[in-house]
Amino acid sequence: MEPLTIGLAIADEELRRETHACVRLLGIRVVLEQAHPVETLQLKRSNPDILLIDAAPAGESLEDQVRRIKTVSPHVKLAVIHRSLDATLMVEAMRAGVEEFILSPVGDMLREVLGRFAAQIAERDMASRPTGKVVGFVSAQGGCGATTLACHLAAELQRVKQQDILLADLDMESGLVAFLMKTATQFSVLDAVKNLHRLDQSLWKGLVSNEAPHLDVIPAPSGLTISDVWNPAHFHEVFRLIRSLYGVVIVDLGRRLNPVVLTLLDDLDEIFLVSTPSITALYQAKRFVRQALDMGFPRHHLHLVLNRVPKSSDFRPEELEQSLGLPVYAELSDRPEVEVAYRSGELLPPNSVLGRQFSKLAMKMAGGREEKPKGFASWFGARKAQPGYQSV
Repeated sequence: MEPLTIGLAIADEELRRETHACVRLLGIRVVLEQAHPVETLQLKRSNPDILLIDAAPAGESLEDQVRRIKTVSPHVKLAVIHRSLDATLMVEAMRAGVEEFILSPVGDMLREVLGRFAAQIAERDMASRPTGKVVGFVSAQGGCGATTLACHLAAELQRVKQQDILLADLDMESGLVAFLMKTATQFSVLDAVKNLHRLDQSLWKGLVSNEAPHLDVIPAPSGLTISDVWNPAHFHEVFRLIRSLYGVVIVDLGRRLNPVVLTLLDDLDEIFLVSTPSITALYQAKRFVRQALDMGFPRHHLHLVLNRVPKSSDFRPEELEQSLGLPVYAELSDRPEVEVAYRSGELLPPNSVLGRQFSKLAMKMAGGREEKPKGFASWFGARKAQPGYQSV
């Protein structure tokens, strides 16, 4: 959201000074200031978000002035300022299309009105912007590889989709995204929450680290304390903004159904639950699926990724689907190059075995189609793919 701008067209000099002083205290930029009825050309050039005008303009009726203003600037939020309560004038203003009526002294009432206008403008702007998809990655238990998957898919999606991608680390326990992506910024989503009153696109871009032409990264908080504000409504507001800035937002949510997942559940379009084939991981995966569905998360937006699958395994996708209530969205093989990449602090090269699997998974997420090579076999052994299942 861009910073708000305001125009003043108030003939009463004392009232205009009082209004201007209050607006400056609120930090809103004045782009138009006149001592007479609104001049159409200046209004068109300055294009303010909000316009404050006299109740009784000289030389024309209030209705005519409002009609002229709305012709030039149909989306401007319009309020009348007047020295005293005049019921007749107030009704006339409302009938003319004025949205608010402010009395002197303007201080408290003006702050309330501008707050309402700001919320309405933000809602309008959000509705008019393309909204990106927010995708969460959760490990069934520690060590399942959700962070590795989130980092590689963020890098792949910015290449596949040619859209702006955000990788956000909200794993409050490990916070490994900064290490794997070599991020330069020291800020986190908590810094956005703490500065919500002035958060806009410019401030947000100062918080993130740009790691590729279409990829921004914001690390996990480095030291969450009990004094840190944890208001779910604040996080929702931050995600409303970043959803409008990126085609896809990938969020590393840590493990299990933790407080972060619970906070953001309504903001997530899809969840990728990452598990290994171990009995304990699959048990935790089953618990997560049951809890998420009980809380109303759509089953068809919840995807199971089976990671670190050995070449020979007793598990079959149809058996897992019956047990967990979800089809296997994708399988990723158990490969030693992951640890090699970790030791060097690098992502896997795209031409590695696992790198190619990440690329195929990114294509599937992006809605693309890729031909399977002749003789293709899944890591569970050569077999016909089950409905709703794709090995990568």
